[in-house]
Amino acid sequence: MKKTKKEIVSLLVAVVVVASMMGALFWQRSREPEPQEEAPTPTGAVQIVQRTEAELVSVTFKRQDRVHVMLPFVDENDRREWMWEGVDYILDTANARNKIRGAFSLFSNQVVHEDVAEAGIDLADFGLDPPYLTITVVYDDVTTTNIYLGGPTIDLGWHFVMIEGDPRLHTITRPLADRFMFGLEDIIDRRLPHWHAESTEYMLVAQRDREIIEFGMEEHHEFEDFMWLVMQQPFPGREVHTMALEHHLFDHFGAFALGDLVNLHPTNFADYGLADPSLEFIYRAPHGEIHLLFGDIFFREINGNEVAFIYVKFADRPHVFEALYEPVSFLFDMNILRFIERFIAIVNIQDVERMEVLTPSGDFDIHINHIEDTTDIAPTINDNPVDDSEFRMVYRLIIGIGMDGEIEPFMPQGVALYTIRYFMIDDDDIELRLFNYNDNFFAVSVNGEDAWFITNRRNFDMFIGRLAEMG
Repeated sequence: MKKTKKEIVSLLVAVVVVASMMGALFWQRSREPEPQEEAPTPTGAVQIVQRTEAELVSVTFKRQDRVHVMLPFVDENDRREWMWEGVDYILDTANARNKIRGAFSLFSNQVVHEDVAEAGIDLADFGLDPPYLTITVVYDDVTTTNIYLGGPTIDLGWHFVMIEGDPRLHTITRPLADRFMFGLEDIIDRRLPHWHAESTEYMLVAQRDREIIEFGMEEHHEFEDFMWLVMQQPFPGREVHTMALEHHLFDHFGAFALGDLVNLHPTNFADYGLADPSLEFIYRAPHGEIHLLFGDIFFREINGNEVAFIYVKFADRPHVFEALYEPVSFLFDMNILRFIERFIAIVNIQDVERMEVLTPSGDFDIHINHIEDTTDIAPTINDNPVDDSEFRMVYRLIIGIGMDGEIEPFMPQGVALYTIRYFMIDDDDIELRLFNYNDNFFAVSVNGEDAWFITNRRNFDMFIGRLAEMG
C-alpha cells in the first residue's frame, strides 16, 4: 500500500524520537554511577560503621600533614553528589562515592584483638601509631567518628583498622582501604558519552590547518517539522548519512577512553601540544555533549611494539590525559565524502533566480521566473518558455551529479570546459567550473576554490544534452 506524505513524516519522526530516547538512555547510564556490587559478607563479619549517606556532613582525610575534605552537595537534578573542598573540578560520581562509602557503611572481615589496650598491643606494629590515614566523619546529628586506617597485613590482602571508641582491632579488605586512599587524580571525571549517530544533533571536527567539518540539525526542506542532520561546513545543506557516520566514525569510538591523568593542572599546555590543539572535537545530542581538544601524538613501547598515544583534554577543564591514538585517528584527515550525499551542489530551485550554463557549443541563459505566492515556476531557456515539470526533471539531473572521488587538491588553470552559475535570490551566488581531468572525469572547482574531487563526464554530458534538447 502506498503511504501518504503524512504517514512518511510520522514514520520519520517516530524513528528520530526512538533514536533520541535510546541516546538519552545511553547518556543517562553513562552519567549515573554503575551499581556497586557489594562483596558477600564474610563469615564473622562485623559492621563497624553503620549510618546512611544522607547523614554525612563532611569526611576529612588526613595523612601526615596532608589534609583534604569531601563535602556533599545537591546537583541541578536534585541528586546528592560529592566535591573535593577547595577545587571546582568535576568528579566521577561513582568513584567519589566509593571514596566516602566507608564513612557510612564499613564492614570488618575479622576481629584481630577484642581489646588492644588490655592485650598490651603496640599499635605501631599495625601501622596505627600514628595511623597511616585518619578519616574524620561529621554527621548531621553533630556527632563525629574517627576511622583509623593502618598498614597492610603480611599477605597484602587486608588492612588493619580501628574505630574511635572501639577497643577492637579489625581488618578490612584491600579494595576498601584503597578507596579510602583515592587521590584527586583517581576521582577526576573522565567519562565519555555513548556515541550514537542517530541521536547526533551537532558535530564539529576542526583539525589544525584543514577545513572545518561541521554537521548540524536543520528542518527538512520538504517534510514539515522533520529535522535532519546536514553538513554546515564545508558544503552547507548536504545530508549526513548516519549509518555511514556510525560505521566510519562512532564504531571506532567504542574503544576510545581517556587513559592515565598526565597533569592535573599544567601551567603550560604547549608541553602537550594543547596550546594550539591539533584537533578540536564537539559532539552534541539530546542526552548531553562533549567538547575535547587533542594535542601531540607520542609513542610508547608496549610488549615490544611501538604504540601511538595522544594528549587530550576537555575544553572547559585543565586536566591533561593520554589516550590511545588509534580509536580517534579517523577524526584526523577525515574524508567527508564518506558521510554526506555525494553531490556537487544541492541548490533548492526555490532559492534560484536564474542560471547560466557556459559550454563549448553554446551558452544557456535560464530564468526560473517564480510565480508569486506559489511554488510554481515559468522557466525560460534563452528566452524560450519551457514546461515547468520537464524543466524540473532536467534541473534534478544537475543537482544530482555526484562526487565520484577525491584527488590531490589543485587550482585549475585556463578556461573551464563547462561553467554553471547559480544566481541566488537571497544567498551568495554559486559557481561550478568543470575542467578536463582525464577521458572519464572532470575536476570540479566550487566558487573558485581548489579542485579536490572529480565527477563522471557521462553524467554531466547527459545534463547538457537534455538542456540543449529543451532550449
